[in-house]
Amino acid sequence: MNAAPLPLLIPGNMCDARLWTETVRQTLEAATGHAAVDADTTRDDSIAAMAARALAARDGPFLAVGFSMGAIVAVEMAVLAPERVAGLALIGYNATADLPERAAHRPAQQAEVRAGGLERVLVEELKPNYLAAANRGNLPLLDLLRDMGMALGPEVFIRQSEALRRRADRVAALARLACPVLLMAGAEDALCPPDWHRRWQALIPGAQLHIESAGHMLPLEAPRALAGQLAAWLAATHALQERTA
Repeated sequence: MNAAPLPLLIPGNMCDARLWTETVRQTLEAATGHAAVDADTTRDDSIAAMAARALAARDGPFLAVGFSMGAIVAVEMAVLAPERVAGLALIGYNATADLPERAAHRPAQQAEVRAGGLERVLVEELKPNYLAAANRGNLPLLDLLRDMGMALGPEVFIRQSEALRRRADRVAALARLACPVLLMAGAEDALCPPDWHRRWQALIPGAQLHIESAGHMLPLEAPRALAGQLAAWLAATHALQERTA
């Protein structure tokens, strides 16, 4: 990993900067010497365009920390410009193209959102199903998930939905990743289950995998665990590079 990569936080579908706690931000700043910056995934309707926008926004190398859709964007950055990506932390990641059943359902969701149904889709179809059983009654967390989605609004929903529906399969690209990679999954993640992450780990040279007590929304369900694993991974990566330099 380059000496001082810029930490780039890439949120998931219909999430904003509130996804990342101060604990995570402070951990990344302490490890890299840079305050983390937030990627803009709201203006494009393709994963490739989101990745290109992130690469163009800053100079130098990135430590890309992506959650769910954001992890897909992070890997796309490494595909487009491998020399710019010094490390990847992929949380709740899926390397495949959109699953057929999800791709088939997205146009119906988009139509409902265009007709004013964003809140119902967020509250009833999306975010509550992403939480571990113990967190499904956590009202402040549920309110935050709804509020992030509502603040982004219907046009962002439609753009991101299309980006996910039409995304490329990147399974074959995993073996070509040349930077350090950390994978994290929630033990109760029904959207991107742990077994998927074990598959990605087997394909990515030297990848680390940690499974935490959480559902899909690991950055909000287990922020201290996330920060701790990021700190340990970055320290171990730096120590290895020091020995092999």
